[in-house]
Amino acid sequence: MRQSKQFFYFNGFNSAILEDFSDNSKIVAVADFAERKDYRFMPVSIRYRRAGPQASEVLAMVGATVSEVVFCGSSMGGWFARILQLMLNRERPEIKSAAIGFNPAYDLREHGHMLLGPQQNHVTLENYEWTADHGMDLHRLEAAVDYDAALPFFVYLDKGDELIGWEHSAQRHSPISRVTAFEGGCHSFDHYHEALADFGAVFTK
Repeated sequence: MRQSKQFFYFNGFNSAILEDFSDNSKIVAVADFAERKDYRFMPVSIRYRRAGPQASEVLAMVGATVSEVVFCGSSMGGWFARILQLMLNRERPEIKSAAIGFNPAYDLREHGHMLLGPQQNHVTLENYEWTADHGMDLHRLEAAVDYDAALPFFVYLDKGDELIGWEHSAQRHSPISRVTAFEGGCHSFDHYHEALADFGAVFTK
């Protein structure tokens, strides 16, 4: 039976992935990279109020003949990518995996309280309230895995990130991942072409 490879991409907090993402240059670049490297590109729009159930749904999407999986995401999507990598490794350790975070969120058990209150998804324009219970769901996901496990983790940072201080992120992630920081940019992450080229040279060569 022919083995295959899958490449998942996750949006950040208060974002979404539309069915037609052709006007999102970052997702288009990730999709093009995945396809060039012979991965099946699988963008998954995450509503973080149901991150636990969606994590199970994503794991169920990993096919029986899959030999390699990359989980990638921006901001909270990068955190979610790492969580999914660790969950997959626990269930199916024979699968080669990597996680990629573009300006990833981290340590939500410590910082999750900063999300409390009224929110608006800037893609769907949905208004909602982020509650302590929603935060606890993320805490439980994080607590259920060993975030610092020795599995391939690639963290790419824009020094111009206006939401997450890149120095603190680099300090947190350097012991457990390959960290690369780029001058300028922003929280949305501008250096995706450079990041993907680096990842391709190291993991998919």
